[in-house]
Amino acid sequence: MEQQEFKNISKLFMDYDGEVQINPFAKIHWGTVQENYLNGKLFVDNDKNYGIIGSEAKTSREVKDFSNQVVGQIKVGDVCIKRFFYKEGHKESVVNHISKMRESTFGDRDVWFTHINMEHEGDKAVAKEFDATWLSSKIDAVAAEVRGVYYSGEQKQIGLGKHENIPCCRLDYPYIEGLDNFTEELDEFVEDGWGIADHQKSYGGKDKTWTSIEIIPLIVTYGTKKAKQGLRGDLNEEYIKRFPIIENIINQITTFDDCLWLAVAKVSPKGGNISRHSDKGIDKMNAGIQIGKTARIHYVMKSNPETYFQLQDLQGKTHKYSMKQGEYWYMDKRKPHSVYNKGDTFRYHMIFDMKVTQDLWDHLIL
Repeated sequence: MEQQEFKNISKLFMDYDGEVQINPFAKIHWGTVQENYLNGKLFVDNDKNYGIIGSEAKTSREVKDFSNQVVGQIKVGDVCIKRFFYKEGHKESVVNHISKMRESTFGDRDVWFTHINMEHEGDKAVAKEFDATWLSSKIDAVAAEVRGVYYSGEQKQIGLGKHENIPCCRLDYPYIEGLDNFTEELDEFVEDGWGIADHQKSYGGKDKTWTSIEIIPLIVTYGTKKAKQGLRGDLNEEYIKRFPIIENIINQITTFDDCLWLAVAKVSPKGGNISRHSDKGIDKMNAGIQIGKTARIHYVMKSNPETYFQLQDLQGKTHKYSMKQGEYWYMDKRKPHSVYNKGDTFRYHMIFDMKVTQDLWDHLIL
C-alpha cells in the first residue's frame, strides 16, 4: 500500500470522527494507519465504506481508566477494537465484521472497545449492538477528550470506583458571613496583581477574561518528555494575616497543611470564560475522590445567576452547575470543565486542592 493510500484512509477516519474528535494527537493520522496495516490490525473494505483497527489479544493485560484504577482484565484471545469508521448506512457492516472476528471453535470470544468517543453517537451505537457494558472512561490531558471502555462477555469486570462518576457535587458546610466585604477588600488589596500562572495560560480563552492570585502556589516544573510536574509552594502569609476569613473558610473543611494548592480566581463579566480543559496532567498530586487522594474544591466568594460551570461526565453528557455565594463544591478537575460568566458582575471563587477524608465524603450532597 502506498503512502497516498494511507492518507486517503486516514481522511476516512477523520471525516467519521468529525468535530467531537477534539484531541489532535488522537486523530488517526496516516502514520497510524500505516503502522496498523503493517501489524495486521487494519481492515478496510474494498469500497472503503468502513474500516476497523483491532486484533486478537496475544497476552493478558489490565485495563485502567482515567483514575488509573484497574476496571477490567483482557485475557488472551479477546477481540480488542481500538477505532473504526463507517459511512452512512454501513454500521451493520462494522458489526458483522467484528462478529466474525469473535467467532471461534469454542464459542464467541469476548469483545473490548477501548476507545469509544463518548461524545460520538456513532461510536456508542456500535458498542450498543453488542450489548457491551460501559466500564469507565479515559480522559486525555491535551484536549479533555473522553474515551469509553466497553466490554461484551461473561466475565465479571471491576468497573468504576466509588464516587468516580461524580462530575461536580455540592458539599454541606455552613455559610460564612462577610463574603461581600472580603471580596471587595481583597480586590483592592491585590490591585493590579491579578494574573494567570504559566501552567494555566493555555485555557484562559483568547481574550484572557480570567485572572487569579495564588495563596499556596503550584510550582510547575518540566520533567522528561516535557511532562508537567506540580509541587506545593509555600503559604503566602501576607494574605492570611490581612484576611483571617481565609483561614475560617479553609478550616471548615480541611487545614492549610492539607491544602496542596490554594488560589482565588476572578472571571470577567459579560462573556468571561475559562475554556474547556482537564487538569489531569498538570500536577502529580494523586488527584481523585478516593480517601487519601487530592480533590479540587471550589468555594463561592461572589457570583451571579448567569455564571455557571460546565462539565462533561464519563459518559459524555454535559452538566451545568450554578453555584451560589458561600457554597463549597467538589469539582472533579480530571473531567472536562469550563466556566462561563454571562452576568454583569465578576465571579470570584476560592479554589484549593485538599486531601480527601471520610469527613469530605460524609458532606457530599448526593
